Amino acid sequence: MHRTLLTYLAITLMLFSVSAYSAEITPEKVAIVTLEDGTKIQINDDFTWEYVFLESQTPTNNLEATSVATSASVIATTEQNSATAPVVADTLTASAMKQATLLKSTAKNGVKVSFLDSQWDDKNRLGLTFELSSNSPEHYVVIELEIGLFSDSGSLIKKETVKVWKAIFRMPESYLRKGQVRESRVFWIDGIDKQQWNKQLMTLKVTEMDSRM
Repeated sequence: MHRTLLTYLAITLMLFSVSAYSAEITPEKVAIVTLEDGTKIQINDDFTWEYVFLESQTPTNNLEATSVATSASVIATTEQNSATAPVVADTLTASAMKQATLLKSTAKNGVKVSFLDSQWDDKNRLGLTFELSSNSPEHYVVIELEIGLFSDSGSLIKKETVKVWKAIFRMPESYLRKGQVRESRVFWIDGIDKQQWNKQLMTLKVTEMDSRM
């Protein structure tokens, strides 16, 4: 799989290296390719790649609003969606449901963030803990993480953005440095039905990073 992915990556980046500057393409996305096993991969112009794991749902009527999915991914433009049916929810693709473990970690700029553990408190709040490891020469003081939480059927329940790592002011020893593995604090999230989260389906995306010398 990875050999095929690298081949696609090399070919696609060569084909789009010129057109990426002239066409109206988002700053990071260059192309989406489908691997032999049906998995879709988004290739970015910074030589990184990520799984395409979401598709949008549109209603056929008010009673079946969550049962019919379009073929467009979340990354697709609005022109690719139906002009008359509004997007009402996001759901994990069948491929993502089968490889849910892959979605529980993400990486950016040499820092990997992985889901570590979950717990529930007496207020029925979901507690999430993450592990961070760095291979970057940067010393990170803030890392922001977007968490997507999905029901056992694959439907999006909610998104939550947290500062998964935040250093202490004027304490360089609290920075996340190269070669270090750190554990985040527990993040408590309301509004998750425990009965609908047995499979622990989630997606992770690093959205912001701040470093110091």
